[in-house]
Amino acid sequence: MARAQAPGMPGMGMPGMGQGPMTRESCIDICFKSQRMCLETARYCFEKGGAHVAPTHLALLLDCAEMCQMTANSLMRRSPQHGAICSACAQLCDACANDCETITGDEQMVHCASLCRDCARDCRGMVNMPI
Repeated sequence: MARAQAPGMPGMGMPGMGQGPMTRESCIDICFKSQRMCLETARYCFEKGGAHVAPTHLALLLDCAEMCQMTANSLMRRSPQHGAICSACAQLCDACANDCETITGDEQMVHCASLCRDCARDCRGMVNMPI
């Protein structure tokens, strides 16, 4: 979903989610989408069983969900520490995506990995941006 820009608010110049200039708001949106996807995927994994319920896999999904929520919250309150938080979120999202990709032949894992990679990309882009 593209957001309309307020008059006089130039874009930040970095692509965000492939829908124009990245903004704090677009990063907040992708963090919440990634959080939701990781929670839904964890639930899916519990139901699926087998390799899906490996303790390290489930822990990573839940850690990623929490980190994405914390990152969105820090951006909403314009935390002066947002750069460190966004950097940590990007690392965790990349780790989660890598782990989801180890479970092959599963569309839910593919979607989760893709969304986590999008979130990681946008969070890396926010690290040095003023908010």
